Amino acid sequence: MKKVHYRNIGYPKSGTNWLWAQLMKHPGVDGRFGVDYKEFQAKTLESYKQFYKDYIVSVNTDVFIFDCNKPEGHYTRPERIHEHTTHLSLSFRNPYEVLNSMYNMDKNRNMQPVRDSSEYTTLCNNTMVPTFADTKKIFDNWSNCKLPIKYMFYDDLCYNAEQYMHDVCEYIGIKKSCDLSMNHKFKTTINEQLVFEDTDTIKFINEGISIIEDNTKRDLSAWKMII
Repeated sequence: MKKVHYRNIGYPKSGTNWLWAQLMKHPGVDGRFGVDYKEFQAKTLESYKQFYKDYIVSVNTDVFIFDCNKPEGHYTRPERIHEHTTHLSLSFRNPYEVLNSMYNMDKNRNMQPVRDSSEYTTLCNNTMVPTFADTKKIFDNWSNCKLPIKYMFYDDLCYNAEQYMHDVCEYIGIKKSCDLSMNHKFKTTINEQLVFEDTDTIKFINEGISIIEDNTKRDLSAWKMII
């Protein structure tokens, strides 16, 4: 059997944990690990390849590697992905929803949130936000990848989780499988809706959404906020 190593890289709060948990229960995936391995941060490309060499079908899902800050030769750099990965997908979610989800996750987890609502709605002093909000940087970065990229959207997961998972299985080349009891396992409770009022921030995010549209050929006009 031909070896398959599937990588999904996504926005934070874009369903990567849900997808990881589904694949870890899939009978056709022999490279099944605990959550500690979900974002396996090997120091070198060789150690990463060594880690997965014993498996016929293995997977990894992660976030926050849209930039080139990893050292040369590191396995997460787009120009090296093809040396150990056979199937690659990038997952996207409406950036406004991501900000809401991250803010409420912060509030739900911490009695004293690390960042207040203004830091999420203005993109100020929040190093996580530009990582996924600067979509031009993301696509420029991934232009170095030699593998064809499958684009995935959180909207599709919410609309039909079973079909979403079946599409992933078909893409990888494994039997279709989906555990619908896990639909809400990783859902973030939205206790407070952010209010975006900074026009520069809205313009920046809207322009980023247009860049996603141009690269993925998908109409995302519903994501945009009217100023």
